[in-house]
Amino acid sequence: MKIGAVILAGGKSRRMNYNNKSFLSFDGETFIEKIIHVLERRFDDIIIIANDESSYLKYKKEVYKDIYVGKGPMAGIHSALKNSKNDYVFVVATDMPFVSEKALELILGNIENHEIVVPMSAGKLHPLCGVYSKNILPKIEKSLEAENYKLIDFLLTCNTFVVNGDEIKESFRNINTPEDYKKMEMD
Repeated sequence: MKIGAVILAGGKSRRMNYNNKSFLSFDGETFIEKIIHVLERRFDDIIIIANDESSYLKYKKEVYKDIYVGKGPMAGIHSALKNSKNDYVFVVATDMPFVSEKALELILGNIENHEIVVPMSAGKLHPLCGVYSKNILPKIEKSLEAENYKLIDFLLTCNTFVVNGDEIKESFRNINTPEDYKKMEMD
């Protein structure tokens, strides 16, 4: 079973009031640099999904655009599956700079016999930090073509396994607003 990693960096950052969350910094590194360093310890094949390819060339990773442009995270996962050479992709959003090796191990350790594995912490699903099988491509395309873009609803149509991530909930923390960013800097 071949597994690659994907960083979803195509969001519009509307709530953040900042052009691109990938390049926000924390502890001397940008969010995307922090994520790349964690992923490189586990994966040989890492790609970036972003609609602004030129901004990511310095990371020396393949960059792909959404095929279904402007359709949100589901379109990013679709592009990741379509462009990856692997059977599975570990997906992480660029606004999750605290993703850890423990999170990778927890999620990857539960792949067998599942199409999707996502964590839940504090009662909340985190579909933008999970593993997705190429086998779901026809389903995800059908959903996108039907304009059903809700990822949580899509998970219910697949063989999805939910892992308990309460012990490492910081790994799944999203930085979506200026308040989140300010709080992160103070923690």
